[in-house]
Amino acid sequence: MQETAADYRISIRSLLLRPDETKPVSKEIDAETASSYGLPCQAPPTVEGLLENRAGVLMFRYTLRCVPLLECDRCLSPVTNPVEETFTHVIVTETASEQNDAEYLLAPDAMLDLAEVAMTDLRLSLPTKTLCSPDCKGLCPVCGQNRNERECGCVSADITLDFQ
Repeated sequence: MQETAADYRISIRSLLLRPDETKPVSKEIDAETASSYGLPCQAPPTVEGLLENRAGVLMFRYTLRCVPLLECDRCLSPVTNPVEETFTHVIVTETASEQNDAEYLLAPDAMLDLAEVAMTDLRLSLPTKTLCSPDCKGLCPVCGQNRNERECGCVSADITLDFQ
C-alpha cells in the first residue's frame, strides 16, 4: 500500500499540553516520497526517535538511516554512501520573528511532517561534493570517457594552461 503525505504527519498537540510527556516515533518513508524531495534512495529511509516535552519545550531527537542514490560529481558513476545521522530539533507552533524561523522547527498547525523534516535534514547533511573515490579522474572533457575505467588518448584532455 502506497502511503500518502498525510501518513507522515503526526499530531503534537497533546505533547504540547503535557510537560514530561514523550512519544516514540518510528516510520519508514517510501521510495516515491523520498524521490519527490529529490533524493531517491536504495532502500526506504527510516526515522527512529522520540518527541519529548521537557518543561514546556518540545524536542524531537531522531536517527535517520538511508542509502541515497547519488552520483559522482566528476565521473557520474553511482555512489553508495549509507547515512546514519542523529538530528535534534526544538519544535514551536509560532515564532516571534522571521529571524527565529531558522532556529526552530515550525509546526503552526501542531502537526509534524516526518517526511519533510527527515528529507530536509538528509539533504542538508549530505556533502556538497560527492565523489566515488578521493582520486577520481573524472570524465574526459573532449570525448566523455570515464578516465577511471580507461584512458581515452585524447590529446587536448591533458592540456595544461601555461601562463607567462
